[in-house]
Amino acid sequence: MASEPANPKLWQMVITQARARFATYPSPGASHWVHDQYVKHGGKFIDTSEVTKRKKAMIAARRHQLENKNAHYNDDKKSSNGQSSDKKSGKTKGKK
Repeated sequence: MASEPANPKLWQMVITQARARFATYPSPGASHWVHDQYVKHGGKFIDTSEVTKRKKAMIAARRHQLENKNAHYNDDKKSSNGQSSDKKSGKTKGKK
């Protein structure tokens, strides 16, 4: 899973500290330390994998469909001019 830091400035600050602290950077130990320090200071990671992008696109498309459906539903309510139909008898009741 590919992820990138959400706070690039904090990430660079921790990397700079790791370069001063460890003789060889990057190394497995130094990378682990950088990750731990970044999370410890409140850093979060953003998932950038293709699966996540597709899921977000599907959620956005579904949200858009629901918004359009609700907009049409509200337009139908407004265009009835206060008239509601009685579904059992098929009669229309008007405003008085």
